[in-house]
Amino acid sequence: MERIINFFRLPKFQINSLLVLISIVFFSCSDYYKNDFNDNTPTSGKLNVYYDEALQLHVKSQTYGFLSRYKGAEINLYASNNDMAVQKLFTDSCRAIIISRPLNKEELAAFRSKQMNPEFSIVAKSGVALITNINTPLSALNTQQVYELLTKPFVCKDSISNDTKITVLLDNNNSSVMHYLKDSVLKGTAFSANCNVLKSSYDAINYVAKTKNTIAFIDFAWLSDIDDSLYKANKDLIKYVSVGKVGNDTCYAPNQSSFKLGKYPYTTSIYIYRSTGDFALAKGFESFIASPVGQTTFLKQGLLPTKQQERVITVNLGQ
Repeated sequence: MERIINFFRLPKFQINSLLVLISIVFFSCSDYYKNDFNDNTPTSGKLNVYYDEALQLHVKSQTYGFLSRYKGAEINLYASNNDMAVQKLFTDSCRAIIISRPLNKEELAAFRSKQMNPEFSIVAKSGVALITNINTPLSALNTQQVYELLTKPFVCKDSISNDTKITVLLDNNNSSVMHYLKDSVLKGTAFSANCNVLKSSYDAINYVAKTKNTIAFIDFAWLSDIDDSLYKANKDLIKYVSVGKVGNDTCYAPNQSSFKLGKYPYTTSIYIYRSTGDFALAKGFESFIASPVGQTTFLKQGLLPTKQQERVITVNLGQ
């Protein structure tokens, strides 16, 4: 009791100084001033993630699975294209991105100039798919014909040998598909005037579903999940154009099997890049997607996971 009385008998400036000291100690031991984007753990805190919009079905499923297990985490998703996602990681607007290509030499050099070395994992495989109207008289092409389809007016023969001109649709100028076609298929050759660029993959899918003799190039991830509403709405209206290598009579549609066997020529990989250390929410999210749970989610939704659980089968031959 005497100590309490003495406290109030202290000079006013000493009382104020003591209260400030108590406040500093109290708040430094609490979460009041904690920045959850910086001060997080592999299973808690806040995280911004930019991703290639073609992967939205899969990214949202993975995020839902992670957040349902770790209630202390908050993940904000931002749909973009690959280039924008890389730029957001570079400017520290986010700590993780999910894209469908590796960083190129120029991007890696830019990160190194800032003493940054983004870590990454390859978590699944998709592909650039060719889709067409169910009534288009075309079901397969080789890679040389695809090249010609993109670089000059393309004419195919229908079932009674009539010439049919095919119109090409591309999803948008900054998409991962557009970059893949420029870098890996055309390799410097310009698109022909026969190629029409739309605003989105949704536009391309909807146009093909209604219009005969058109082919659209989209990311297979848009239609990989046979239980998704977009697939169900179009499964009887569109079909895949199978693709094979020149000199090979067999052509392949994009699917888990053709990705796994290396048969589909336009297979792509899905990358997660992060700019944080191992004890951070970005690493926890990456690890979850690369875990058996995350990999099974890809498998169920039609993409090829990069890691598959081993199955041990014991055969008892008896005596």
